[in-house]
Amino acid sequence: MVTRSGRRPRSASSNNARGLEVRFDQPRLPAVRWRPTTWQQRGIVAVVLAGLLALLTLYIKTPTPLPTSARTVTAQGAAGQDLYIGMFAAGRDFDRTIRIRGVKVDAKASGRLDIVPLLCRRGTVGVTTKPDEFCADLVDPEGERMVSGDSVVLRVRATEGVIAIVSRLQISFREDLRGGTSSAGYQRAIVTISGDGGATAPQG
Repeated sequence: MVTRSGRRPRSASSNNARGLEVRFDQPRLPAVRWRPTTWQQRGIVAVVLAGLLALLTLYIKTPTPLPTSARTVTAQGAAGQDLYIGMFAAGRDFDRTIRIRGVKVDAKASGRLDIVPLLCRRGTVGVTTKPDEFCADLVDPEGERMVSGDSVVLRVRATEGVIAIVSRLQISFREDLRGGTSSAGYQRAIVTISGDGGATAPQG
């Protein structure tokens, strides 16, 4: 059959062949959304809070250590005489304010030796029998603030001849929220106390 335009009509089979579209529709899987229960939510919050508390506790109990030195101090004195030995000084670069809770002193001595830690206000001491010339004030360090320019000294006294080795100080302190115990100052002091009362200590 020929139309007026002279073109033959396309057969239905040809039309269907070209217009056929093949689709492969994959089944959609339902979306899985996890919604924690109330108890699970509480558990997550508890874990987070426990972690934060652990970090805060670690921060509070680990303050920045105090400065130390490998120096050994040598001190000589006489029996029956107070001898003052500087063991830890907060220098000009000490830009901190700490509150001392206590000072621990360990010593090995050949005889009885009385050792008392003191806080020297606005001054430093080497080895001397006249600390007033170097310290604005000498006080019990417990509960006192220590700032730049202050120092911790030991007042040593013996009634007979003694040789002693004093270990590095252990200072318990608090700084802001943090608090703890830290080694501080010189490594050791070697102290010789003569029993004849004739020895004199170097000044300064």
